[in-house]
Amino acid sequence: MKNCFYSCFMLMFVLATSLIAQTGKSSPPVSKVFAVLTKSLDAKTAKAGDELDLRTLNDVMVDGVVVIPSGSKVIAHVSEIKDKAKTAPQFQLAIVIDRAITKGEMNIPLQAIIAAIAAPQDDSLSSDATYGMMHSNEPKMVGSRASTTASSGELSASSKASSNAAVATANLKGSMDALRLDENSQGALGYEGVSLSWRLDAPPPVTIIASKKNVKLLAGTQMLLRMAPPRLPK
Repeated sequence: MKNCFYSCFMLMFVLATSLIAQTGKSSPPVSKVFAVLTKSLDAKTAKAGDELDLRTLNDVMVDGVVVIPSGSKVIAHVSEIKDKAKTAPQFQLAIVIDRAITKGEMNIPLQAIIAAIAAPQDDSLSSDATYGMMHSNEPKMVGSRASTTASSGELSASSKASSNAAVATANLKGSMDALRLDENSQGALGYEGVSLSWRLDAPPPVTIIASKKNVKLLAGTQMLLRMAPPRLPK
């Protein structure tokens, strides 16, 4: 059953790609969703198994029914990392899209690829007015407890505040900023020297993000996901 479902996905993806090339129009059987990355991902520090957290920016509808509402989580993970070497002239970051989690905590399995990415307009959170507002409203750590908190192996209050503010900024700005992608977008926008390719020979589909330099995806990066129409779990 799983192989049959994957075969259907592959057929729809191939048909969609062919149709886009010929007419510039997307194929209805392939669902598309825009999403924003809530936390930066750096290939130098990431490891296989690390999770990515996305937030959807539009509803995903199947047969006229909203299956994945806007604002839902999309969980992905790093499946493989290749450092630049003599045998591998590029850094490669392989990502698998796993599932969507709706606000009602419903888990929906996905078979999807990242078709396109767009860097945030400004990659400096410290100069971002929205981040400044979020960060100023977070609780601050005072006194001399910094060293004891750090020695415990936990994030300090100020670090947690910065992290929470960064996530809130990515969520808010990703929803507010004009989309830099459209339904027919492919590749990487605003990331110099970065390319996207896909491994589709066996499930699950894998998106490979490659660059001659280190691959770093910034919080607030917009993504276009193409997927087999998601099905609600029975």
